[in-house]
Amino acid sequence: MRRPQVTPPKAALALLAVVVVVGLWLVRPMWHGFALLFWTSPIVWLPPVVVLLAGGVALRRSTQWRTLEDLQTPRRPDPRLVAFPIIAFVLLVAGSAFNGALIASSLAKNTSFEEIGQLPAGGQVRLVPREVAEQNASSAFNSSTETLTDFRIVRTRGGLQWTALRTPQGLFRTFSKKSQGLVVLDAEQTARSLTQVDERLDVAPGLQVTDNLRWRLLKRHFFVELQDPVGIRTPDGVKIMVPYVERKGIFVRRPVLGGVFVVSADGSIEDLEPGEAAKRPELAGTGRIYPDTLARTVQDSYAYKKGIFNKLFVHEDQTQITDTALNRQPYLIDFAGRNGLGPQWVTVAEPYGRAFAASAIFLTDAVTGKVRIWKVPPGRSLSGNRRALESVRAVSIPGVDFGQGPGGGGNFRVVEPRPVFVRGRLVYLTSIIPVSANSVSKTVVVDAETNKLVQVFNNDTDRNAERDTQTYLQTGRLPDGSTSDGAAGAEPASGATGAGGTGATGSTGSTGSGGGGAGRSVDDQLERLLDRQRELLEDTEALREALRRERGAGGG
Repeated sequence: MRRPQVTPPKAALALLAVVVVVGLWLVRPMWHGFALLFWTSPIVWLPPVVVLLAGGVALRRSTQWRTLEDLQTPRRPDPRLVAFPIIAFVLLVAGSAFNGALIASSLAKNTSFEEIGQLPAGGQVRLVPREVAEQNASSAFNSSTETLTDFRIVRTRGGLQWTALRTPQGLFRTFSKKSQGLVVLDAEQTARSLTQVDERLDVAPGLQVTDNLRWRLLKRHFFVELQDPVGIRTPDGVKIMVPYVERKGIFVRRPVLGGVFVVSADGSIEDLEPGEAAKRPELAGTGRIYPDTLARTVQDSYAYKKGIFNKLFVHEDQTQITDTALNRQPYLIDFAGRNGLGPQWVTVAEPYGRAFAASAIFLTDAVTGKVRIWKVPPGRSLSGNRRALESVRAVSIPGVDFGQGPGGGGNFRVVEPRPVFVRGRLVYLTSIIPVSANSVSKTVVVDAETNKLVQVFNNDTDRNAERDTQTYLQTGRLPDGSTSDGAAGAEPASGATGAGGTGATGSTGSTGSGGGGAGRSVDDQLERLLDRQRELLEDTEALREALRRERGAGGG
């Protein structure tokens, strides 16, 4: 039997199709966003496509010639076939409207939210807000050919630090030059402390075209969602970490941590699974394996824990997470050495509706992604993050004008209410910064239970403000020796009277409630004993967990 020969026009079309397909594949990072729409949301487009295909088959059958009479009298399409495109359109709209809710519901059902009975004590938190970090680093970075990008908070042996990558600026330099390293800014000192790390990075954000970080990584894995790149210092030099998200499910595809890219200075790329990355101390120690964006997505999904119907109509046990600053929740808090928790992404959630109270606090492990939730007990009232900022604005602080009221043009703002657990008690650490965001003027602590100011630490005038702040966060002791419990219920101190009876003092002033010194001494001793007992219990639990893991690893 002779094989049918392909005519030249058909061969040319086939060759052209192959060239187009190969070309699209070679430049696939350019259309990654478009492809991801189809990959992540099949429930949006797949049902309408199936309906349209079924309509096309029905149309062909209804107009197909079957008899000689059909040749003489052309058959008209069945008018009922118009229902197919209408149904497809309705399915497209419905899929688009409910896709987010279905993904969140699937994520909530497949996530184990471990409820904890009490808040962990201690925890290291940064004192420098992101806005100030960006301004301070940029103003201290003396280069006419580079700009700082990708500011990220990173846990290091020296504490929490902000890092930023040094990116060539200008169209010509982005094509012809490489990144020259990164800068590091101490996040626990409000005084500017910038360190410049010089190391040539052959692959980095902002470079063009094939040296671009995103381009290289999407060449490795196309159907993934790259998270924020993080510049880190390791014993082997500067590296860039990029966690990436994959999708699980068929029609409803929920996000999960797929792995971590680690890019070395010479451009070599390691593709690590989450478990492999967690075993690398230089990576796990940064607190950046599990990205904050994914942690927030999972925390938001808790609102769907009892189903979509409850989320839309009943609202039982429903949480909502609100943001008060450009730098959204969650905030990175390091619990290493106290509770065995390590770095955690911490978020305060409010109840559904217009309430400003705190209803739950999420702690997501920044290495493993394990989620813990502490729910505010019934009958107990704690202020939410938005209310904490209002409490600070209500206080009259010398030299600080928030510009409230008609025509107010304030020169200061209060930002980033970071939740901190002082002796297991929820307080908010807020920062008062100038409108220009070039420094931290004051650090203010607000007690969530009393909605009163515990202390105002004067970073602009007191050289010991940072030390006193860290001492308070770790021990609950204020600079004058009083405890935070007494401070929380204090009356306004002289020279620091605020609205609504809320009091505060400077970092060297007293906020004690005026009780007898002997009474305070006994209370302090009792609190110290209780703190020691808590620490012993926490250390014991940490040792038990470590021993359990060791036995599990040895037993296979």
